[in-house]
Amino acid sequence: MISNKYFVVLAAAGLAISGAAVAQTIPPIPQSSPVRTIPAGTQAILPSANFQAVAAGKSILTAASPGTLGVDGLPSIENAQAGNVAGLSYYCVQKKLVLGTSPIVAARTIAKRPDVQSDQFYSLGGKGLLQTAGGNVFDISTLPKDKRVMTCNDIIKKAQSFGGSSVVGH
Repeated sequence: MISNKYFVVLAAAGLAISGAAVAQTIPPIPQSSPVRTIPAGTQAILPSANFQAVAAGKSILTAASPGTLGVDGLPSIENAQAGNVAGLSYYCVQKKLVLGTSPIVAARTIAKRPDVQSDQFYSLGGKGLLQTAGGNVFDISTLPKDKRVMTCNDIIKKAQSFGGSSVVGH
């Protein structure tokens, strides 16, 4: 009869051997394509292959980009058109940055508009990219969570004004 002490040693050795066999079958991650990082305070310029709606040479602005935020620490939503607002509304609801039925109703109402469905900025809004002046977009995911919530609340209010929704609140 094998004592408990020997059983534990044999079981551990068996697991180690089986784990080594599994580890050998997993291919290594290729090191030839490192992940590029963007230094803080700069603008990221993505090729049009990454976002088909952003014309080549346009910038994705971040919270670290100089001059992109107002004195309240929020980006301006003034230049966001109905399609972008609809996409951002969806983004805000999906990321749970706004709660309740009012944001959902506003997002669905504005998304039904024909001009929204064909707007190139609709899909960008769904990725959290806010339309800004000059055709650039601002990535709201770079904001602190409290500022994202405030921005999303403003987006929902704008969506309600575009969509003609009579639902008010958050």
